[in-house]
Amino acid sequence: MGVNVGDWLVLVAVAAGVLSAWRLLAGTGRGRLLARVGAVVSLVFAAFFFWLWYAMYLKWDFNELGRYYDPVDGVVYTDSGFVWVLPAGLALLACAFFAWRGWGGRRD
Repeated sequence: MGVNVGDWLVLVAVAAGVLSAWRLLAGTGRGRLLARVGAVVSLVFAAFFFWLWYAMYLKWDFNELGRYYDPVDGVVYTDSGFVWVLPAGLALLACAFFAWRGWGGRRD
């Protein structure tokens, strides 16, 4: 279950589309406002993904096999829930970037 070339091409296409849309909207003179909105939205996504990371990984005491059995709900949790920290960290980095562009950084 690896990453193939098609996945990378989709990722590059999405990034190019976001960059193009950002440059188009920033050219209208509303760059600071959009950056501030982007910072708030990214912060909300970061908080959501950090909550998922806590709920799926940090909350449980896994055994040596990487599993936790919840006897109340009858559910087995695995230690694969750590992956939720990746989108949380990326959203937090995006929040820092947008906050820098919206409230600090260079003046346009």
